[in-house]
Amino acid sequence: MLQLLQLCDSALPVGSSAHSFGLETLVAEELLTVDSLEGFLQAYLEETGLLEGSFFVRGRRLAAVPGLEEFLPAWRTLNVELSALKPARESRQASVMLGRRLLHLVQDWLGDARLAALLRLVMREDGLSHYAPAAGLLCGLLAIEEGPALAAFLHQQTASLLAACQRLLPLGQRRAMLLLWQVKPELLRVTEQVLRGLERGEEPWQFTPLVEMGSLRHPVLETRLFIS
Repeated sequence: MLQLLQLCDSALPVGSSAHSFGLETLVAEELLTVDSLEGFLQAYLEETGLLEGSFFVRGRRLAAVPGLEEFLPAWRTLNVELSALKPARESRQASVMLGRRLLHLVQDWLGDARLAALLRLVMREDGLSHYAPAAGLLCGLLAIEEGPALAAFLHQQTASLLAACQRLLPLGQRRAMLLLWQVKPELLRVTEQVLRGLERGEEPWQFTPLVEMGSLRHPVLETRLFIS
């Protein structure tokens, strides 16, 4: 549990605070406000949380795959699939960058042969390592229980979004913490939905056109606080 708390700490230096994943555009175009934020977070969890959570768990389960000959092709396939589900270039590249930084950060903490081989793979130009499966893999290597690990991951993602909104909107710390508290039931519901969906073999998907368009339009904003 202490390892999980550190992996999901907002102070983890992987660069997540530099990304809004399209929210900056939505705020600039007045499509996202403080008053609409609670509903937005719930919808975001239902869509993006469900997708990212599915790949987090699948990445965690790859920690049980014996041998690099089986592990590396499975890892490539998982990350290529997630890339295909992220149409916006900025958000897709941000996810890969955060995943790489996370693996580099913890490589000396674990000393796992598969992690070392994975790092050599992702340093190649075509190497992929998205943040969600990378975080899941690390939890698997640490034998952290699946349900709590997934819930903590989704909580971290939500907290990161709120932190970005605090820089973009007139959102104080008290209101932000209240929103994070209020969204916890939805977070737990999505956690259960992810695990049930994987048990049934359901295909992961998301329908977030507004967020995707925000990410696609982000490079043309006149002023930007975030990379994505």
